[in-house]
Amino acid sequence: VNGRFVIEAVLGRGGMGVVYRARDLRKEETGDRNPFVAMKVLSDEFRRDPRMVVALQRESRKAQTLAHPNIATVYDFDRDGDIVYMTMEDLDGQPLSELIKANPLVLPKVEALSIVRGLALGLAYAHNKNIVLSDFKPDNEFFTASRQTRILDFGIARAAPMERSEASEQTRFDAGEIGALTPSYASCEMFEGREPHPADDVYALAIVAYQLLSGRHPFDSVPAPQARQQGL
Repeated sequence: VNGRFVIEAVLGRGGMGVVYRARDLRKEETGDRNPFVAMKVLSDEFRRDPRMVVALQRESRKAQTLAHPNIATVYDFDRDGDIVYMTMEDLDGQPLSELIKANPLVLPKVEALSIVRGLALGLAYAHNKNIVLSDFKPDNEFFTASRQTRILDFGIARAAPMERSEASEQTRFDAGEIGALTPSYASCEMFEGREPHPADDVYALAIVAYQLLSGRHPFDSVPAPQARQQGL
């Protein structure tokens, strides 16, 4: 890709596209000990939608402003002909969703709380920058081989309303228009189409914390409006 990246493996598939492990030839030329990057490439169906290209560019730009040990580092956004992609650090480990599945009888409490703390610190940092992720879930969080947590995927991250201004790019593009949310982690307010708020992410964080400490979703994956209706 672009005469620079050699795709070597598929790391995962998400709502917007595929994430590959790629070798960065520039890093190799300079003798970098780890020449690999993760490359998120928009799928065919999405790259034909201009809004999705903008969403990936916004994800890249927002994530580049977030320098925090619990948030994955994003390098660049680019395209090579029809291929639209962003590059980020290559992480060794597994998504939090896989960790939860592999430990149905619950993780040790100390480890679970350490993971929750890392996620909370990363979210707090993003919220202080007025960025709400809007799709916080175990698939978008990573547990590294060195036992650290990283928040990934700012695909529909949205600026908190207090940051809006007539001149801002938020008035020209709202990632919420894409309509992407994960029902079992979305707050009632998100289903109601309300303005993004840090509380939306905190609701999802609470569900993830419950899963880590109990091995199951608090409402058996029932979406928030139905859970509220059922008095759960």
